[in-house]
Amino acid sequence: MSAEQRTDREEISQALQTILASQTFSRSERLRSFLKFVVEMEQLGRGHQIKGYTIGIDVFSRGEAFDPGTDPLVRVQAGKLRHLLNQFYADEGRNQQLRIRIPLGGYVPLYERAVSVRRSADHPSPVADLSAGSDTREPSTLPGPTPKVRLGRELPRLFFDVDPGSDWRGDIFCNAVRLWADRLWGVSLAAIGDMPDQEPGPQSGKNPDLFFVLEVKTNPHDGTLQVKLRHFASGQTLAEEIHPHTVSGTVLQLGALANQYTGATLTLPGHLYQFCHASGLSSQLMQCLDATYRYALLRTDDAYQQARNHQQRWVGLRGRHDIVTEIPQLLALTVFRG
Repeated sequence: MSAEQRTDREEISQALQTILASQTFSRSERLRSFLKFVVEMEQLGRGHQIKGYTIGIDVFSRGEAFDPGTDPLVRVQAGKLRHLLNQFYADEGRNQQLRIRIPLGGYVPLYERAVSVRRSADHPSPVADLSAGSDTREPSTLPGPTPKVRLGRELPRLFFDVDPGSDWRGDIFCNAVRLWADRLWGVSLAAIGDMPDQEPGPQSGKNPDLFFVLEVKTNPHDGTLQVKLRHFASGQTLAEEIHPHTVSGTVLQLGALANQYTGATLTLPGHLYQFCHASGLSSQLMQCLDATYRYALLRTDDAYQQARNHQQRWVGLRGRHDIVTEIPQLLALTVFRG
């Protein structure tokens, strides 16, 4: 085993132990066992044995007559595990660089890199650090755009770029991402084929610092599918995945991959928003959405106060005694006071 492989295994093991010891997972022994089982099996090279049947028997102590086709136990618990992992990475594990995901439609874990964010305690930025309950977020040493505070109700805009040499899978993957349009409350999706101008001009109402490009291409030689999320202004890659043809060769497989990728990168706790917060690019609306989302997860007094402070800046919400927790309703009410 090479030194690189050994390091990767040690890093994955450490990431697993961090999750298992977290407060987020402290009340769910069954989900801890579920996650530990699938990660350790995959690391032993037994990913092909990770099936609903083996999980039902080895994790949930079902008998040999267990039929995952008629008993939804494993599918239900897998859904709960994905939800708890999302909750962990949205708050307690938000600084974890190696992340463990359980893909939709399967149980073999995947490992992904988060945006690298290092913090300096000497130079606070005026962008709110909602997770810590403080009034400032420290700037990142992340290469990219100069940190700045964006006001108003701007949202990140996502463009799609399918490599001309790609096969049908490139378009299918992008279409699957676009099916999320009604659930991607914090991102605006451009039409396929519409690419941004570097300098859209002050009258356009568009901010190129909030332009992102989803690049998709397939390799005709080995059949792999490559997906990359790139910040348009700086050229920095936020998240990149390469999938073999064996897991991206059918429409349903592509749909599952697109769902997983979209959830990890384009939702409020995903890589795109992490990058904007760390780089000082988040608009007031983005900060408000983030604070509201955190309160919906945590339900703590500190999270409530942060969300309420942000919501009180908007005309449609000022003077309310309570806060709005439904993101679609929040977007409908947030009319910028300026």
